[in-house]
Amino acid sequence: MKAEVQSHEFNQNLFFYDLVSSFSISLCGCPVIFEPDVEIYKKANQLISFPGAYSQAKHLAPFQLREQALKGEINKSKHIASCCMMLANTAYESVKQYNDRSEVFEFFRHIRNASSHLNNFQFNHKEPAHPAKWRGAVIEHHQKGEKNVLFGKPCFGHFIGVADLLDLLMDIEQKIILSLESSV
Repeated sequence: MKAEVQSHEFNQNLFFYDLVSSFSISLCGCPVIFEPDVEIYKKANQLISFPGAYSQAKHLAPFQLREQALKGEINKSKHIASCCMMLANTAYESVKQYNDRSEVFEFFRHIRNASSHLNNFQFNHKEPAHPAKWRGAVIEHHQKGEKNVLFGKPCFGHFIGVADLLDLLMDIEQKIILSLESSV
């Protein structure tokens, strides 16, 4: 059975296009580092250079990263979770002024908070304070703080995945657009 390829298209003129594009580039690069059969960057002298405004250029050696991956010192699932954390955090911060306290925005806020706590759900004694739901996923708001079933549990790779994050961002963008259109 052939897998259906589905493209997540974000509009260049909306909120998350650049963030999702950078995220996608990073995830598409995973095979170069984590899959030993990929032929690129198999030479130790291949470098990628990045300039600094106040520092001298830094050079990354994909060969060394690949060696670390092959030794198990870095792994793909942690890389993907880290990318998700960066995307969720930055995406939320870029649109938090549109937070209407709806269940989906509360859900997004908790995903962002888990991202800020190294991919673990953390709730103070009053949180989760409000209903937080998205597409059947629920963050229970009657259980507070450490009593919440998600407290201390990982977000990305356990509670939600890459596809969920991208769809959540698409839904948030649509929610904001509808809100802006109705306020005109």
